[in-house]
Amino acid sequence: MLTQAKACDLHFLTRMLFSTPQRAALISVASNTLLVAAKIAVAFLSGSAALLSEALHSGLDLLASFIAWLSLRFAAHPPDREHPYGHGKWENVSAFLEGLLILGVALWVFYEAGQRLFTPVALTHVSLAMAVLGGSALVNLLVSQALGRAARRFDSVALEADAAHLSTDVYTSVGALAGLGGYLLTGNHLFDTGAALGVGVIILGVGIRVTHGALHGLLDTRLPVEEEEAVREIVSQATPFLELKEIVSRKAGPVRYLDLTLTVCRWETLEEIHRLCDELEVRIEERFPGARVFIHPEPCLIRQDTRDAGTCDCPLRLNISYPVKD
Repeated sequence: MLTQAKACDLHFLTRMLFSTPQRAALISVASNTLLVAAKIAVAFLSGSAALLSEALHSGLDLLASFIAWLSLRFAAHPPDREHPYGHGKWENVSAFLEGLLILGVALWVFYEAGQRLFTPVALTHVSLAMAVLGGSALVNLLVSQALGRAARRFDSVALEADAAHLSTDVYTSVGALAGLGGYLLTGNHLFDTGAALGVGVIILGVGIRVTHGALHGLLDTRLPVEEEEAVREIVSQATPFLELKEIVSRKAGPVRYLDLTLTVCRWETLEEIHRLCDELEVRIEERFPGARVFIHPEPCLIRQDTRDAGTCDCPLRLNISYPVKD
């Protein structure tokens, strides 16, 4: 019971510290600053290629965290005359830049490790370097998990990219730690160089994934199929029955934009159609908080044999496909 209470207190403290996207990014900046300083100092002291690659990786994380913090501040600005759709794409720009930086650091790590293959460097202070790597892995594990929860809570692309950086830092730290451990046991520099190359491969993979994901947002890629299906389900439950003719979607930062074209019964009054559209907008925004919904209603294409709504065999009311008007 005591352990559960402590876990609840820790969870509450974490939510307080990461209470806003900007604060979460700022904490990431602070933690990365300390880790970069420690890794660079010990890397030059020990001469380890694995630790040097880790220092470069953490330096990238620091720069990425700072970019994420700036983008979140810009993205939080409300829509204005020049940007009527808001500033949410700052998050996508941030994630794309972070991805490019990751790719650049991966290439630099490959270069440094390749140099060490032909010109080995004797390592010193290996135990200290291993201690720094172990401490770095633990800190980044805790911060990345907290950032990941904050990214899901705020639906933030920038925080998600930042959390991805820090989570890979955990794996690369463990890899570098294994390389130094192998060197400590055998004295063979290939363990250290091999670990550096492994770190480079991981960094390269993350860079490709982050860049690819951010590019989708910048190119106004449609929402995931499951999210569009959720919108279709909401429309299908509306009363009287409405047919969703077309859905056009995109996302900018955490904001989803949905343009819906609905086929409605031509005999309904304008007030009734307006009420239905308002109701749909509310229900969609409840499912996707902050969504911007635009609905364009079109009358059903039926033969106007009668203008009596009471005797009209409206295909929408019969829940069947409507015929094209003669």
